[in-house]
Amino acid sequence: MALLGIAVAALGSGVPAHADPSLDASFLDSLTKAGITVKDGPGAVKAGRTACGLMQQGKPELDVIQLVTKQNPGLDTTRAAQFTAIAASAYCPQYLQRPSDNGSGDPTSTPQPSATTR
Repeated sequence: MALLGIAVAALGSGVPAHADPSLDASFLDSLTKAGITVKDGPGAVKAGRTACGLMQQGKPELDVIQLVTKQNPGLDTTRAAQFTAIAASAYCPQYLQRPSDNGSGDPTSTPQPSATTR
């Protein structure tokens, strides 16, 4: 199990002033269901909201994931990506990648078939 002791101060600001306790509880439950053990619930909530704040400021999700990994040595990149995705799902779903998104940034573009598709 991965442990999450988010160093929130190092993630920066951008956390909304208001909190939705039911949304926060759902976020923490989703982390637990993903196998991420949370040592500090309020800190994890703040870090999740901060991750969304960074994305709202234009930081690419990969940069946010790398920062979460750096600030939480107990999390590998995969777990940090899970944390970031769960945070986005809870607090800023507009930043979730859609399954049809091929990463081009153009929502109207059509994914190209891979060379292994038969």
